[in-house]
Parts: sequence; structure tokens; C-alpha cells
Amino acid sequence: MTSDKSKSLDAPDAFQVQAYSFMDRLAQNPKPALTVGGVVLALLLGGYAFKYFKESKTEKLQGQAAAVDTVYENEMKKYTEQREALEKQRDAIVAKQPAPAAGQPPAETPEVKVINDQIKVLKPVHSESATKYLEFYKANPKSSEGLAAGIKHAAYIANNGDLDTARTELNAIVSDSKSEKILHSQSLLLLISIETDKADFDAAVKHSDELIASVSKELMPKALLTKGQVLFLKKDFPAAKTVLETLVKDHDTSPEAERARGLLALIPA
Repeated sequence: MTSDKSKSLDAPDAFQVQAYSFMDRLAQNPKPALTVGGVVLALLLGGYAFKYFKESKTEKLQGQAAAVDTVYENEMKKYTEQREALEKQRDAIVAKQPAPAAGQPPAETPEVKVINDQIKVLKPVHSESATKYLEFYKANPKSSEGLAAGIKHAAYIANNGDLDTARTELNAIVSDSKSEKILHSQSLLLLISIETDKADFDAAVKHSDELIASVSKELMPKALLTKGQVLFLKKDFPAAKTVLETLVKDHDTSPEAERARGLLALIPA
């Protein structure tokens, strides 16, 4: 549910606050850096919302973009159906087993383990939509719809390990999206994540500064935390401390401030 505070924002800012909040909930591991997987998932699930706040330049472009989105949604539907079928098959087997002792989970028999292993490795396949997103981006590289498609393609290939190609695409998108506030922030977040994963901390710091310069006041805690995390991983502890202390001082009640306090506690004296 949207907070009263976000309701008072302009539509793009409200969406960004909610999208970044979703990213934070995804980042549940102790590594103090944005992971590509978490950012990718947030972008793929939340990236469509921009079109509800930005008028399309032409109905034709909007219709073409929606058609590719439908391909993506059908791929997700197929994945969901496959997962639910496996879970139903597993649950039917478990239901026939003797009831476990009170407070104990059902025993994982070899048959159940096979299905659980299949569920663990099952992933949505977005190769068709990714190809179409890339084609649409190349055909419309300067439009908001095309830039969004480019981000989605970059997110997909990054999640599949092709960080170098994704990085090349995102550098172009970052340069071309400066007038598109939401898309610019999304592309920067994904690019910073990739640069951090590749240990190119200087580039990640540079783009973190660009993120800080481009976000609204409501999103400043997220941008400051991103830069603080990059500097922490770079082991530039004095600079990280300065950024994180600024975050805590200026946004002391934010969730990001709490995470900043955790990082500050880890900085060597």
C-alpha cells in the first residue's frame, strides 16, 4: 500500500519511491552492494510503470511497445504455470505420506526431492521478448518507449551473464535518457550494479554521483546509500564514511539510514 507521503508526490516520484523500496526488499544478502539479479528483477517487474506517467509521443510507438510487453508477460505466465504444475505434483505426493510429527515439516522423500530440485532450477525464459526489446530499442533509440525497451534488454542479458554487452548498451541509454527522469535513474542503477560486480569502482562512483544529481529529494537516501556502498567495496573508507554519515544526518529516519549505520559500524577505525 502506498504511504501517505508517496501519495503527495508527483506520479513519477511516487513510482520511483515504490520501485526503489521494492529493490531494497530484494536485497536480503549481507553483501553491501546492489546485486545485478535484484536490480534486474525489480526493473523487469516495475519497469513498465513509466508508461502510465509519460505521454507517448505516438500511439503507434505505444502500441508496438505494448505488444512486446505482452510477449514478456506470456513468458512469465508460462513459467508460472510450469512452477504451479510442479508444486501441485509435489503436494499430491506429500499428501499421501504419513502425517509428520507436530511442528515438523513433511519428509522430503527421493521422489519429492526430484520435484523440489526441478522447481529450484526452473526460471522464466525471456529470449523471445529480449530479442524484440532489442529490436524495438534499435529502431527507436531516442524515444522513451525505446529507451525503456533497451533497459529491459540490458537487464535480461546482464542477468544471463553478458555484463559487458549490457554495460555498453546502458552507457548509451544513460547518455540518451537524461530528459527521462525515471528511465535515467533506472539505467544508472543497473549500470552501477554491473560496474560494481566487475569491480570498476571508479566508474561506479562516477555514475553514483550522476544518480545523486538526478534524483528527487525523496530518493536521495537511496542514491547516497548506493554511492556509500560502492565506496565501501572500493575500500575508500574515509570517503564512504563521509557519504554514509551525510545520509544518516540528513535522512535519519529512512530505511537507508539504518543500513548506512550498519556499514559505518564495519568501517575500520
